[in-house]
Amino acid sequence: MSFHQSNSQSGNVLFLILIAVALFAALSFAVGQSMRSGGGTGAAEETSRINGAYLHQFPTSIRQAILRMEVSKSLTAEDISFAHPGTTDYGTFGTTPEQEVFHPLGGATPYQLPPTNLNDGSEWIFNGDLEVKDLGKTNGDSGSTELIALLPGVKLEVCKYLNYGVSNSLQTPPSLTLTGETNKFTGAFGYASTLTDAALDGKDAYCYYSTALGKYVYYQVLEQR
Repeated sequence: MSFHQSNSQSGNVLFLILIAVALFAALSFAVGQSMRSGGGTGAAEETSRINGAYLHQFPTSIRQAILRMEVSKSLTAEDISFAHPGTTDYGTFGTTPEQEVFHPLGGATPYQLPPTNLNDGSEWIFNGDLEVKDLGKTNGDSGSTELIALLPGVKLEVCKYLNYGVSNSLQTPPSLTLTGETNKFTGAFGYASTLTDAALDGKDAYCYYSTALGKYVYYQVLEQR
């Protein structure tokens, strides 16, 4: 092999090595970008999952506490109090401790504020003036309204995730025009509206868009009637 042939082959090998290094660098950059992008999506989905778990578990713990109170203390739904520290909207906390869901002598379920960034900062509403169509009785009167927890201002992504767990579909939540959503239960049932839509009829938990409040609202029935 001549000296010129050896130099030529060496030059070709070096050129191929440089191309391989450049391709590897480009591939590494592309993979890194993909992982960062995918990681962000995964983090958002994980946050929605955690928030969805809270939205389901807190009202469920309240529902279980109400059942225990009604059985062990011979209470009716009308006896139940949602009084809690920080507000007198439901009565003064500690006035009737054995009837209070959030009192250690009552339901012994600590009141919880929604996690930061789950919603717009609105607190839970405990309502006795709404009924859900095809859940228990649907008479359009105070004898068929549910004891229900509502959380206004839920983010759309969380709303869709919650409904996916019920319907297996990431659809846009239905829009409902209701009255009485912000009514507070203080021991007497009334009637204001019926929650009804093909997507949520008969469901004890769902997320919808309230045209009256201009917000997405999650509800969970605490006691159907």
